[in-house]
Amino acid sequence: MIFPELKELIKLKTVIGAANVNQQRSSSRSHGDYASLFHGLGMEFETVRPYVVGDDVRYIDWRVTARSGKPQVKTFRAECDRNVFLVIDANAYMRFGTRSTFKSVQVARIAALLGWKSLQQQDRVGGIIYGDIPKGLQYFKPAKNDTVVLRMLRLLCDTNINVHEPVATELALHHVSRVASPQSLVFVVSDFSVGNIKDIEKALVTLRKKCTVVLLSVFDQADREIPAIGPLAADYNTLKVIINTSDKQARNRYINAWETYQKSLTQLSKKIKAPLMWIDTVMDPVRAIFWKT
Repeated sequence: MIFPELKELIKLKTVIGAANVNQQRSSSRSHGDYASLFHGLGMEFETVRPYVVGDDVRYIDWRVTARSGKPQVKTFRAECDRNVFLVIDANAYMRFGTRSTFKSVQVARIAALLGWKSLQQQDRVGGIIYGDIPKGLQYFKPAKNDTVVLRMLRLLCDTNINVHEPVATELALHHVSRVASPQSLVFVVSDFSVGNIKDIEKALVTLRKKCTVVLLSVFDQADREIPAIGPLAADYNTLKVIINTSDKQARNRYINAWETYQKSLTQLSKKIKAPLMWIDTVMDPVRAIFWKT
């Protein structure tokens, strides 16, 4: 399935409740919402409570601990009524997958989960979809209702694609920087394979000056390693190349290219202090995003 099914994406709205129940059962913390995944993002200090096994020691309140003589941890609650932007990559290279599903489908599922959860948290949801769509990029003004999320999901499910040159991620990020209000929460869902990493960094640095950013990199196992199956045609940015997968050196270069890319994106996330998640096409996005393991 290259394109997601709208019915499935809508159904994910009902899955959010189950994810919340799982969180409550697996953790005694009071921040059982999507922000708990990126702990500290969009969270306001609420109170302190006694430490229990499994709590993150980074959130121990040492002053209160010293006064009480027993470990105490800070608890948080989610900020509400803010703008959440979903920046979704719909370029042709996302319609790729060798296991379980295509990256394009996984990206749509992630977008749906984040959109539904944000609405549940009383946030306004909007965003940008860029790639093989009409005009190459479409902006959706944030709203606190299902309408905008549904419009975005319908576009991601549209099989009448508008094939053209890839739209670089940094262009979408620049657009978000212009329209996003301060303190907005921005989720960027892509494989970050198109565009210069330095250009993406510049765009993210600008965006981070006024917004909280979370990067979600969707990948397939074949992105980082390919089996020995002979000559294989592949698209690399705007170039079409032939990879001789039977050549061990060629496979090693392929693996090295992935490792270099992975390291660069990881370093970038640390530099701009933006959490980074790696989500495989074989992963259950609900578990990957919301459930504690």
